Amino acid sequence: MLLLANGQAKAQLFLFELVAAIPVAIRHVAPLLAIIVIYWIVGLAIAYSVGLPMDATVTGYLPTFLRLMPLMLGILVVGRGFQIVAFERPQRPLTQLLHELRTTLVTPSRIAHALPILLGMLVFGGTFTVVKTSIPLLTSYSWDVTFEQWDRWLHGGLAPWQILHPLVGQAPVTKAIDEIYRSWFYLLSLIWVWQAFSQRDNRLRLRFFLTMILGWIILGNVAATLLASAGPVYYGRISGLSDPFLSLTAYLSDADRTYSIRALVAQRYVWDNFVMREFALGTGISAMPSMHVAIATLLALVCWHTKRWIGVLMTIYATTIMIGSVHLGWHYAIDGYFGALGTMVIWWAVGCFLDRQAQSTLRRPTAETV
Repeated sequence: MLLLANGQAKAQLFLFELVAAIPVAIRHVAPLLAIIVIYWIVGLAIAYSVGLPMDATVTGYLPTFLRLMPLMLGILVVGRGFQIVAFERPQRPLTQLLHELRTTLVTPSRIAHALPILLGMLVFGGTFTVVKTSIPLLTSYSWDVTFEQWDRWLHGGLAPWQILHPLVGQAPVTKAIDEIYRSWFYLLSLIWVWQAFSQRDNRLRLRFFLTMILGWIILGNVAATLLASAGPVYYGRISGLSDPFLSLTAYLSDADRTYSIRALVAQRYVWDNFVMREFALGTGISAMPSMHVAIATLLALVCWHTKRWIGVLMTIYATTIMIGSVHLGWHYAIDGYFGALGTMVIWWAVGCFLDRQAQSTLRRPTAETV
């Protein structure tokens, strides 16, 4: 009975400290949450106007969120354990990991630190998919012909996929690129969960999330609507013109017979939902700009500011995503260039904003100086 009472007292104290820490955590990310709330309201209005389910702004990613969250947290704990064993090498690595779990990794302050962002990103993800799915209901795909021509002009008269093909146009290589491209969502999930719980550098953390949501909004919604295009794989079906990508799609179909190229399954899934005008996870056709490349660039940026060697790896990863976006027929090369450059501009602008905010806070008179 004494042990039970002691356990209940500890649980009550943990919950009390958690609740007490949440207002502070909300204040730390107030600009981020304000943008998400405004965006959610706009998303609700768009969903209502085009006849998409309004509740999907909240529930759209909920099953995926609940399924992935334990997995991502487990990977992060295992990663910390590997770091202890491989680099710190204490006499009792498991004891150290368990001690860190109790004292620093699973504490009320850390959980409260993460909760506003976790819940905010859940709503943001659903809202983004609703807005993206509504693009063909708000405008028409009129830029594919122009972007295909610009691609050739920028690359000496050749389509970028033709330049890449001698380098990556072997079925095993295509399969490897396909799997790396498919890993993008999981890697994004891992890094944003890591940053949500991170207490190491609050400025970097806020810069990462502000850049991410502004990138999704400015690049993935606004620019995607103004420059609406479907991408190479849908070129013929959208434009009604002779398809210059038939050789690429024929090659991918041939590689699929041996290696099961998952991008082709995803492309059929996205097209079927587009034709049926249905809302589903990961749907919505939008090529310009490439958000796969944009977010991979952001992941590289945040990793460069954490550990240089991780930044190098993530730069290689982002380059592979860029290659895959063209080689698998999802994007014109110019989509990736726009996405990467746009992300770097937003990253820089957010950094300037946070610097000015910090300077303003330092100049603000305190009680002692008034």
